[in-house]
Amino acid sequence: MAIKVNNQSLSNWLISGAVILALMVVGRDFFVPLVFALLLWAVINAIVSYLERQKLPPFMAWSAAFSLIIVLLWLAALVLANQAAEVVNQAPVYAQKLQMLIRTKLPFGSAIPALNSAALVQNESVRGFLGVAAASVGNMLLDLTLILIYVGFLLAEQGHIPEKIARLQKNNSEAEGEAVVRAIGHQVQTYLGVCTLASALMAIVTYALLAFMGVDFAGFWALAMFILTYIPTVGAIGVVLPAAMALAQFGSFGPAVLIAAVLFAVHFLLTSVIETLLLGRTLDLSPFAIIVSLTFWGLVWGVGGLFLAVPLTGAIAIICRHVEGLEWFAEVLAGSKPVRARRRLKFGT
Repeated sequence: MAIKVNNQSLSNWLISGAVILALMVVGRDFFVPLVFALLLWAVINAIVSYLERQKLPPFMAWSAAFSLIIVLLWLAALVLANQAAEVVNQAPVYAQKLQMLIRTKLPFGSAIPALNSAALVQNESVRGFLGVAAASVGNMLLDLTLILIYVGFLLAEQGHIPEKIARLQKNNSEAEGEAVVRAIGHQVQTYLGVCTLASALMAIVTYALLAFMGVDFAGFWALAMFILTYIPTVGAIGVVLPAAMALAQFGSFGPAVLIAAVLFAVHFLLTSVIETLLLGRTLDLSPFAIIVSLTFWGLVWGVGGLFLAVPLTGAIAIICRHVEGLEWFAEVLAGSKPVRARRRLKFGT
Protein backbone atom coordinates (compact mmCIF):
# COMPACT_ATOMS: atom_id res chain seq x y z
CA MET A 1 0.00 0.00 0.00
CA ALA A 2 1.41 3.38 -1.00
CA ILE A 3 1.45 6.37 1.35
CA LYS A 4 -0.74 9.17 0.07
CA VAL A 5 0.60 12.69 0.42
CA ASN A 6 -1.50 15.79 0.00
CA ASN A 7 0.65 18.04 -2.19
CA GLN A 8 -1.04 21.21 -0.99
CA SER A 9 -0.56 20.35 2.68
CA LEU A 10 3.03 19.29 2.04
CA SER A 11 3.86 22.55 0.28
CA ASN A 12 2.24 24.54 3.09
CA TRP A 13 4.29 22.64 5.70
CA LEU A 14 7.54 23.18 3.74
CA ILE A 15 6.93 26.88 3.24
CA SER A 16 5.93 27.40 6.87
CA GLY A 17 8.95 25.43 8.08
CA ALA A 18 11.32 27.42 5.86
CA VAL A 19 9.90 30.74 7.09
CA ILE A 20 10.10 29.68 10.75
CA LEU A 21 13.67 28.41 10.31
CA ALA A 22 14.72 31.68 8.65
CA LEU A 23 13.15 33.68 11.46
CA MET A 24 14.95 31.60 14.11
CA VAL A 25 18.32 32.07 12.40
CA VAL A 26 17.90 35.79 11.71
CA GLY A 27 16.35 36.46 15.11
CA ARG A 28 18.86 34.44 17.16
CA ASP A 29 19.75 37.43 19.37
CA PHE A 30 16.06 37.86 20.20
CA PHE A 31 14.92 34.26 20.55
CA VAL A 32 17.80 32.81 22.62
CA PRO A 33 17.35 35.19 25.62
CA LEU A 34 13.57 34.75 25.34
CA VAL A 35 13.78 30.95 25.47
CA PHE A 36 16.26 31.11 28.36
CA ALA A 37 13.78 33.37 30.16
CA LEU A 38 10.97 30.88 29.58
CA LEU A 39 13.10 28.04 30.95
CA LEU A 40 14.17 30.07 33.98
CA TRP A 41 10.54 31.05 34.57
CA ALA A 42 9.52 27.40 34.47
CA VAL A 43 12.33 26.41 36.84
CA ILE A 44 11.31 29.11 39.36
CA ASN A 45 7.71 27.87 39.26
CA ALA A 46 8.90 24.28 39.70
CA ILE A 47 10.88 25.25 42.81
CA VAL A 48 7.92 27.17 44.22
CA SER A 49 5.53 24.28 43.54
CA TYR A 50 7.84 21.86 45.32
CA LEU A 51 8.24 24.13 48.34
CA GLU A 52 4.47 24.70 48.56
CA ARG A 53 3.94 20.92 48.53
CA GLN A 54 6.24 20.84 51.57
CA LYS A 55 3.68 23.06 53.37
CA LEU A 56 5.77 26.22 53.03
CA PRO A 57 3.66 29.42 52.82
CA PRO A 58 3.55 30.96 49.31
CA PHE A 59 5.45 34.09 50.30
CA MET A 60 8.28 32.06 51.84
CA ALA A 61 8.31 29.67 48.86
CA TRP A 62 8.69 32.52 46.37
CA SER A 63 11.33 34.21 48.54
CA ALA A 64 13.34 30.99 48.81
CA ALA A 65 13.09 30.34 45.04
CA PHE A 66 14.27 33.85 44.16
CA SER A 67 17.07 33.68 46.72
CA LEU A 68 18.27 30.36 45.32
CA ILE A 69 18.25 31.61 41.71
CA ILE A 70 20.06 34.83 42.68
CA VAL A 71 22.75 32.91 44.57
CA LEU A 72 23.29 30.53 41.65
CA LEU A 73 23.53 33.39 39.14
CA TRP A 74 25.93 35.25 41.45
CA LEU A 75 28.15 32.18 41.80
CA ALA A 76 28.17 31.67 38.02
CA ALA A 77 29.11 35.31 37.42
CA LEU A 78 31.81 35.09 40.09
CA VAL A 79 33.36 32.02 38.49
CA LEU A 80 33.27 33.59 35.02
CA ALA A 81 34.80 36.81 36.29
CA ASN A 82 37.59 35.18 38.34
CA GLN A 83 38.48 31.98 36.52
CA ALA A 84 37.26 31.97 32.90
CA ALA A 85 39.88 34.41 31.62
CA GLU A 86 42.65 32.61 33.53
CA VAL A 87 41.59 29.25 32.08
CA VAL A 88 41.77 30.71 28.56
CA ASN A 89 45.22 32.22 29.23
CA GLN A 90 46.64 29.02 30.71
CA ALA A 91 45.03 26.64 28.20
CA PRO A 92 48.02 26.54 25.77
CA VAL A 93 50.44 25.84 28.65
CA TYR A 94 48.34 23.00 30.03
CA ALA A 95 47.79 21.64 26.51
CA GLN A 96 51.55 21.50 25.96
CA LYS A 97 52.09 19.75 29.33
CA LEU A 98 49.35 17.26 28.49
CA GLN A 99 50.82 16.48 25.10
CA MET A 100 54.30 16.08 26.53
CA LEU A 101 52.95 13.62 29.10
CA ILE A 102 51.15 11.63 26.39
CA ARG A 103 54.26 11.59 24.17
CA THR A 104 56.46 10.23 26.98
CA LYS A 105 54.08 7.91 28.83
CA LEU A 106 51.90 6.28 26.18
CA PRO A 107 52.94 3.80 23.46
CA PHE A 108 53.19 5.46 20.05
CA GLY A 109 52.82 8.82 21.81
CA SER A 110 55.93 10.07 20.04
CA ALA A 111 53.99 9.92 16.77
CA ILE A 112 51.89 12.89 17.91
CA PRO A 113 53.27 16.17 16.47
CA ALA A 114 54.73 18.57 19.02
CA LEU A 115 52.54 21.50 20.06
CA ASN A 116 54.06 24.97 19.80
CA SER A 117 52.11 27.00 22.36
CA ALA A 118 53.67 30.31 21.29
CA ALA A 119 52.69 29.76 17.68
CA LEU A 120 49.26 28.62 18.79
CA VAL A 121 48.65 31.83 20.71
CA GLN A 122 49.83 33.93 17.76
CA ASN A 123 47.65 32.01 15.29
CA GLU A 124 45.05 34.36 13.82
CA SER A 125 42.28 31.75 13.92
CA VAL A 126 42.93 30.97 17.58
CA ARG A 127 43.18 34.64 18.52
CA GLY A 128 39.97 35.29 16.65
CA PHE A 129 38.25 32.48 18.52
CA LEU A 130 39.46 33.80 21.87
CA GLY A 131 38.27 37.26 20.91
CA VAL A 132 34.84 35.91 20.07
CA ALA A 133 34.79 33.99 23.37
CA ALA A 134 35.65 37.14 25.32
CA ALA A 135 32.97 39.10 23.49
CA SER A 136 30.49 36.31 24.23
CA VAL A 137 31.10 36.71 27.97
CA GLY A 138 30.26 40.41 27.68
CA ASN A 139 27.17 39.68 25.62
CA MET A 140 26.19 37.04 28.18
CA LEU A 141 25.97 39.67 30.90
CA LEU A 142 23.78 41.84 28.66
CA ASP A 143 21.59 38.86 27.77
CA LEU A 144 21.31 37.98 31.47
CA THR A 145 19.85 41.42 32.20
CA LEU A 146 17.37 40.98 29.35
CA ILE A 147 16.47 37.47 30.57
CA LEU A 148 15.75 38.76 34.08
CA ILE A 149 13.50 41.49 32.65
CA TYR A 150 11.58 38.89 30.61
CA VAL A 151 11.23 36.64 33.65
CA GLY A 152 9.87 39.52 35.72
CA PHE A 153 7.12 40.23 33.18
CA LEU A 154 6.33 36.52 32.78
CA LEU A 155 5.90 36.16 36.54
CA ALA A 156 3.63 39.20 36.58
CA GLU A 157 1.49 37.76 33.75
CA GLN A 158 1.56 34.06 34.61
CA GLY A 159 -1.78 34.06 36.43
CA HIS A 160 -3.55 35.03 33.19
CA ILE A 161 -1.60 32.88 30.69
CA PRO A 162 -3.71 29.65 30.95
CA GLU A 163 -6.90 31.68 30.67
CA LYS A 164 -5.61 33.49 27.58
CA ILE A 165 -4.61 30.22 25.87
CA ALA A 166 -7.94 28.64 26.79
CA ARG A 167 -9.79 31.53 25.11
CA LEU A 168 -8.01 30.69 21.85
CA GLN A 169 -9.83 27.36 21.71
CA LYS A 170 -13.20 27.07 20.05
CA ASN A 171 -14.11 23.42 20.56
CA ASN A 172 -13.38 23.05 24.27
CA SER A 173 -14.84 24.77 27.27
CA GLU A 174 -12.66 27.39 28.91
CA ALA A 175 -12.42 25.42 32.15
CA GLU A 176 -11.27 22.25 30.39
CA GLY A 177 -8.76 24.11 28.24
CA GLU A 178 -7.29 25.91 31.23
CA ALA A 179 -6.94 22.62 33.10
CA VAL A 180 -5.04 21.03 30.20
CA VAL A 181 -2.75 24.04 29.84
CA ARG A 182 -1.96 23.88 33.56
CA ALA A 183 -1.25 20.14 33.22
CA ILE A 184 1.20 20.82 30.38
CA GLY A 185 2.85 23.57 32.40
CA HIS A 186 3.19 21.27 35.40
CA GLN A 187 4.88 18.57 33.31
CA VAL A 188 7.30 21.04 31.71
CA GLN A 189 8.11 22.61 35.07
CA THR A 190 8.69 19.19 36.63
CA TYR A 191 11.02 18.16 33.82
CA LEU A 192 13.05 21.38 33.95
CA GLY A 193 13.13 21.34 37.76
CA VAL A 194 14.50 17.79 37.89
CA CYS A 195 17.09 18.54 35.18
CA THR A 196 18.22 21.64 37.06
CA LEU A 197 18.47 19.66 40.32
CA ALA A 198 20.56 16.98 38.61
CA SER A 199 22.86 19.60 37.08
CA ALA A 200 23.27 21.37 40.43
CA LEU A 201 24.14 18.12 42.21
CA MET A 202 26.63 17.29 39.45
CA ALA A 203 28.27 20.70 39.87
CA ILE A 204 28.47 20.31 43.67
CA VAL A 205 30.06 16.85 43.43
CA THR A 206 32.51 18.08 40.77
CA TYR A 207 33.60 21.07 42.84
CA ALA A 208 33.94 19.03 46.04
CA LEU A 209 36.00 16.31 44.34
CA LEU A 210 38.31 18.69 42.47
CA ALA A 211 38.79 20.97 45.49
CA PHE A 212 39.60 17.95 47.70
CA MET A 213 42.19 16.72 45.19
CA GLY A 214 43.65 20.21 44.69
CA VAL A 215 42.81 20.53 40.99
CA ASP A 216 43.09 24.06 39.58
CA PHE A 217 39.98 26.00 38.55
CA ALA A 218 37.58 23.72 40.43
CA GLY A 219 34.80 26.33 40.27
CA PHE A 220 35.13 26.70 36.50
CA TRP A 221 34.93 22.96 35.88
CA ALA A 222 31.96 22.67 38.25
CA LEU A 223 30.12 25.36 36.26
CA ALA A 224 31.05 23.58 33.03
CA MET A 225 29.62 20.29 34.34
CA PHE A 226 26.45 22.08 35.47
CA ILE A 227 25.92 23.28 31.89
CA LEU A 228 26.98 20.04 30.21
CA THR A 229 24.70 17.88 32.39
CA TYR A 230 21.75 19.52 30.64
CA ILE A 231 23.05 17.86 27.45
CA PRO A 232 22.75 14.08 28.01
CA THR A 233 25.33 12.77 25.55
CA VAL A 234 27.80 15.64 25.82
CA GLY A 235 27.49 15.70 29.60
CA ALA A 236 28.89 12.18 29.93
CA ILE A 237 31.80 13.05 27.65
CA GLY A 238 32.37 16.29 29.57
CA VAL A 239 33.89 14.43 32.55
CA VAL A 240 37.03 14.11 30.41
CA LEU A 241 37.69 17.87 30.75
CA PRO A 242 38.40 18.04 34.52
CA ALA A 243 40.20 14.69 34.24
CA ALA A 244 42.47 16.13 31.53
CA MET A 245 43.08 19.15 33.76
CA ALA A 246 44.22 16.87 36.58
CA LEU A 247 46.41 14.88 34.19
CA ALA A 248 48.15 18.03 32.95
CA GLN A 249 48.52 19.48 36.45
CA PHE A 250 49.79 16.43 38.33
CA GLY A 251 51.56 14.64 35.48
CA SER A 252 50.06 11.30 36.57
CA PHE A 253 47.26 9.13 35.19
CA GLY A 254 46.06 8.00 38.63
CA PRO A 255 44.22 11.19 39.73
CA ALA A 256 42.83 11.71 36.24
CA VAL A 257 41.39 8.20 36.04
CA LEU A 258 39.90 8.53 39.54
CA ILE A 259 38.22 11.86 38.68
CA ALA A 260 36.87 10.53 35.38
CA ALA A 261 35.52 7.35 37.02
CA VAL A 262 33.83 9.14 39.93
CA LEU A 263 32.28 11.90 37.81
CA PHE A 264 31.08 9.44 35.16
CA ALA A 265 29.46 7.26 37.83
CA VAL A 266 27.75 10.27 39.44
CA HIS A 267 26.59 11.53 36.04
CA PHE A 268 25.15 8.12 35.16
CA LEU A 269 23.40 7.88 38.54
CA LEU A 270 21.85 11.33 38.19
CA THR A 271 20.78 11.22 34.53
CA SER A 272 19.97 7.54 34.05
CA VAL A 273 18.60 6.52 37.45
CA ILE A 274 17.43 9.47 39.56
CA GLU A 275 16.00 11.50 36.65
CA THR A 276 14.14 8.43 35.40
CA LEU A 277 12.68 7.72 38.85
CA LEU A 278 11.60 11.33 39.39
CA LEU A 279 10.34 12.03 35.87
CA GLY A 280 8.77 8.68 35.05
CA ARG A 281 7.08 9.10 31.67
CA THR A 282 7.25 12.90 31.65
CA LEU A 283 10.01 12.77 29.05
CA ASP A 284 10.74 9.92 26.67
CA LEU A 285 13.02 11.09 23.87
CA SER A 286 14.78 8.64 21.61
CA PRO A 287 18.61 8.87 21.53
CA PHE A 288 18.42 9.67 17.82
CA ALA A 289 16.01 12.54 18.51
CA ILE A 290 18.42 13.90 21.14
CA ILE A 291 21.39 13.82 18.73
CA VAL A 292 19.33 15.45 15.96
CA SER A 293 18.06 18.13 18.33
CA LEU A 294 21.61 18.90 19.48
CA THR A 295 22.75 19.22 15.88
CA PHE A 296 19.75 21.30 14.78
CA TRP A 297 19.66 23.78 17.67
CA GLY A 298 23.46 24.03 17.71
CA LEU A 299 23.48 25.02 14.04
CA VAL A 300 20.58 27.44 14.47
CA TRP A 301 21.49 29.11 17.78
CA GLY A 302 25.14 28.20 18.39
CA VAL A 303 26.38 27.37 21.89
CA GLY A 304 23.13 28.63 23.43
CA GLY A 305 21.28 26.20 21.19
CA LEU A 306 23.33 23.27 22.49
CA PHE A 307 22.37 24.17 26.05
CA LEU A 308 18.71 24.67 25.15
CA ALA A 309 18.39 21.70 22.76
CA VAL A 310 17.25 18.91 25.07
CA PRO A 311 15.12 21.02 27.47
CA LEU A 312 13.46 22.74 24.52
CA THR A 313 12.87 19.48 22.62
CA GLY A 314 11.54 17.83 25.76
CA ALA A 315 9.11 20.71 26.36
CA ILE A 316 7.97 20.57 22.72
CA ALA A 317 7.39 16.80 23.00
CA ILE A 318 5.28 17.26 26.15
CA ILE A 319 3.17 19.95 24.49
CA CYS A 320 2.69 17.93 21.29
CA ARG A 321 1.34 14.98 23.31
CA HIS A 322 -1.55 17.16 24.43
CA VAL A 323 -2.33 19.02 21.18
CA GLU A 324 -4.66 17.24 18.79
CA GLY A 325 -3.07 17.00 15.37
CA LEU A 326 0.51 17.14 16.68
CA GLU A 327 0.63 13.73 18.36
CA TRP A 328 2.56 12.39 15.36
CA PHE A 329 5.47 14.72 16.14
CA ALA A 330 5.53 13.48 19.74
CA GLU A 331 5.65 9.91 18.37
CA VAL A 332 8.62 10.84 16.14
CA LEU A 333 10.51 12.26 19.12
CA ALA A 334 9.52 9.48 21.53
CA GLY A 335 11.55 6.44 22.48
CA SER A 336 10.42 2.84 22.26
CA LYS A 337 7.17 3.28 24.22
CA PRO A 338 4.10 4.70 22.45
CA VAL A 339 2.85 8.17 23.32
CA ARG A 340 -0.59 8.28 24.93
CA ALA A 341 -2.19 11.50 26.12
CA ARG A 342 -5.49 11.26 27.96
CA ARG A 343 -6.36 14.91 27.57
CA ARG A 344 -5.41 17.10 24.63
CA LEU A 345 -5.79 20.65 23.56
CA LYS A 346 -8.07 20.79 20.59
CA PHE A 347 -7.81 23.62 18.10
CA GLY A 348 -10.79 23.87 15.83
CA THR A 349 -11.77 25.98 12.92
